[in-house]
Amino acid sequence: MYLMTAHRTFIGIEETGKLVQLQPSIENIHKFLKCEDYENGGTIEAGPLASYMVERTPQGIAFVRNEKYLCAPSDAVTVVTDRDRRNQWETFAMIPDDMVLKCINTGNNGEVARFRQEVLKLQSNGEPVKVYCGAGTVPRSGFLNLDIQLEAPSFFVSNFAQYFIFPFADTDWGLPDNCVDYIFHEDFIEHITQLAQWQFLAETLRVLRPGCWHRVNTPNILASMKRHSDFKKGFPGVYTGEEQWGHIAMLSPLVLKEMAEVVGYSEVVFTTRHHGVSPYAEADHRPGSDRDPIKGNIYADLQK
Repeated sequence: MYLMTAHRTFIGIEETGKLVQLQPSIENIHKFLKCEDYENGGTIEAGPLASYMVERTPQGIAFVRNEKYLCAPSDAVTVVTDRDRRNQWETFAMIPDDMVLKCINTGNNGEVARFRQEVLKLQSNGEPVKVYCGAGTVPRSGFLNLDIQLEAPSFFVSNFAQYFIFPFADTDWGLPDNCVDYIFHEDFIEHITQLAQWQFLAETLRVLRPGCWHRVNTPNILASMKRHSDFKKGFPGVYTGEEQWGHIAMLSPLVLKEMAEVVGYSEVVFTTRHHGVSPYAEADHRPGSDRDPIKGNIYADLQK
């Protein structure tokens, strides 16, 4: 077993014994840190990670010592040992020896090609093609999960054929027309620009089969503004808190409906949480306790 970071490098050991990040390759494998089965937790007794306690997480495992987390930053080759909080870069996945070469980051083109290959495979097997966009830390089994960064490394390892990392909102998906049976995302579309929203809706419409559904679950700008703003105060009374979550182009139900219809969707059905129209619909994860479960988000099913 080896330790993979959230950005698909591997923890390695220099001759001096210092922990560093290495790109996966046949030439580098002998430098990778060999690890025991840390899945059961406990404190590591020997080796470069001696005295670290293993902390299991829903996304993978973390290492903590004296309340400080081991971290593999995305912008460095060294490993950091002084993080106070466990976030994405402090989470690792255990990779079996025979999985290492699959974890090589082949870039956006490689991931798009792998995504296309899996879609065509499902098609040829007569299985439904279900796509979950912006999977984050909760990718869905049975879906082809798309994201721009690896936030669920354990799922990536155990469900490699269902997890793809590329800028899916900023590029052509490389799929044939009319090949996808269901598209679903939640708390995603508000994170991209207005222009990217138009491009995304156009691409999802292109790849959907006629009659199939694209479910959108996104924060409702009207509910957010009504709940948090005091418009009588003028400029300073307008709620700006959505910016802290990276929400840069939030939608209202009417705006979403108009956009979808202009792009070419034939019908827009507004529903409620956990009540998607498609036969492939599953329960919604979002919103959490930070929003009203009824009015806080828009639940809309767009039909091709």
